[in-house]
Amino acid sequence: MMYVALIGDVIESKKIQDRAQAQQKLLQLMKELNQQYHKYLVSPFTVTAGDEFQALFLPNSDMFQIMDQLSMAFAPYEIRFGIGAGDMITEINKEQSIGSDGPAYWLAREAINYVHDKNDYGINHISVSLADEEVGQTINAILAACSFIQSKWTDIQYDVLKQLLAENIYDETFSHKEMAKLLGITPSAFNKRIKASGLKIYLRNKRVAMNLMLNAIEKEEKHV
Repeated sequence: MMYVALIGDVIESKKIQDRAQAQQKLLQLMKELNQQYHKYLVSPFTVTAGDEFQALFLPNSDMFQIMDQLSMAFAPYEIRFGIGAGDMITEINKEQSIGSDGPAYWLAREAINYVHDKNDYGINHISVSLADEEVGQTINAILAACSFIQSKWTDIQYDVLKQLLAENIYDETFSHKEMAKLLGITPSAFNKRIKASGLKIYLRNKRVAMNLMLNAIEKEEKHV
């Protein structure tokens, strides 16, 4: 059976002045994600060492949404993510993501090591590693483009994605009028934010990347 492993670590955690408070915040966020996405989680978000954490999922279409949700809520601190898709060779611990091993985690480790070394001048914080390396490279090129778009956002442009996530929306199709109302701005001002941010292109590309990954997983599962 195929799984999606996620490994994350807090960037430059040793430079955080109040590390205890930051770690407590991270633990609370992971607890909330474990509850919200329990139907996908095979092994929950767990701190494994220092400021690193991991989780094991069933293949699902919400992975990039989950990472954005965590990243936004954990700001101003930053997190890098590695995603791997594969099977597991040991028994899975359903209580915490410790002690289990297999290709899913090996590939996730490979992905996070890659983005640690090649992060596009500090802009890119996410990488995917798949058995199909060609598809993995295509996905990572799309994700790097998304990261570049995101790096240009102002705080008020970030607020749009935060509000979308709060409404559990992670798609380029949504009501501009409703979102403007929730943000307390005019539809005209909202449209200007959307146009300047490239948010719809960002969300479209994330969806394309997700579909590529799910298709690759489905294809590999047929050959396992």
